[in-house]
Amino acid sequence: MVKVLIVDDEVDLAEYIADELRSENFDTDTAYDGVEAVLKALDGIYDVVLLDIRMPKLDGIGALRIIKRVMPNLPIIMFTGQAGRGDMIASTRLGAYTCLLKPVSLNQLVETIHQVVPNEKIQQK
Repeated sequence: MVKVLIVDDEVDLAEYIADELRSENFDTDTAYDGVEAVLKALDGIYDVVLLDIRMPKLDGIGALRIIKRVMPNLPIIMFTGQAGRGDMIASTRLGAYTCLLKPVSLNQLVETIHQVVPNEKIQQK
């Protein structure tokens, strides 16, 4: 089963995304700021990270930099409702797979996860 870390300082949104992805047979976990995201991501148990750009303590760009330095092969999908185009471009230059705009549809999110996670991992349910 694909293990997804969802990171957003909007707790209700993070929990909603987690619930929706669980209904699609993903194993999910949440974090609510960049520091917590880094600590959880570096445990090495996730197949993909969904990471908001604008967050307290450590923003998504900073968290992305740290995670990619230590785990360059961990797929990270950024998402944002507030960041400008420059932040979106910076995140992909720093190694994020893509940057999605909120509100993101469940179908778009699932499709994007399927693009970054190996098929054999997705087929293990």
